Amino acid sequence: ESGWTLLDVGCFDGTIGKRLIDQGNTVYGIDASERALELARQKGVLARRGNLEEPFDFESGFFDAVLAGEIIEHVYDIDQFLSEIHRVLKPGGVLLLSTPNLATLGRRLLLLVNKNPHIDISFTGEAAGHIRYFVRDTLYAILARHRLQVASLTSDVVNLNASGSLRLVWLARLVPTLGRCLIVKARKF
Repeated sequence: ESGWTLLDVGCFDGTIGKRLIDQGNTVYGIDASERALELARQKGVLARRGNLEEPFDFESGFFDAVLAGEIIEHVYDIDQFLSEIHRVLKPGGVLLLSTPNLATLGRRLLLLVNKNPHIDISFTGEAAGHIRYFVRDTLYAILARHRLQVASLTSDVVNLNASGSLRLVWLARLVPTLGRCLIVKARKF
């Protein structure tokens, strides 16, 4: 689409926002990192410092779409987070959300042999800071509770090894619940 007003929550350095701007959209962003915000602004994103655990500093019904890429798994109060997304979306507005999939093919196999399925158990070492994990059904349920109706689900890739060097894109498209991440398009109702 073009001509849309979009919000990128957790916009980081504006890389995704820049691509959307280049397609003829107006992109706002929220991030906690001042350095990331500077980089996003250099790319044309109308970026503001914000805490995703608090109300967004935007009017209700302001955005045609909200992007939440790989962020919900880092948020403590996802009910507040999704309520704010719903509030700032226009009626019929679109949420594009992605999050790591707890039930990937690889994680399922690791659980069968009593191994940690690559989930954070503390905030030490190489932990990504994930505080919650989703499978399709839990994600669908929380979105429905916040009046966001899932229109589509896809995934990016099914990894066949830990490094991701052996992977199947076609299998992720065919069976997204086995893929590395869940990518959901939902509409506000």
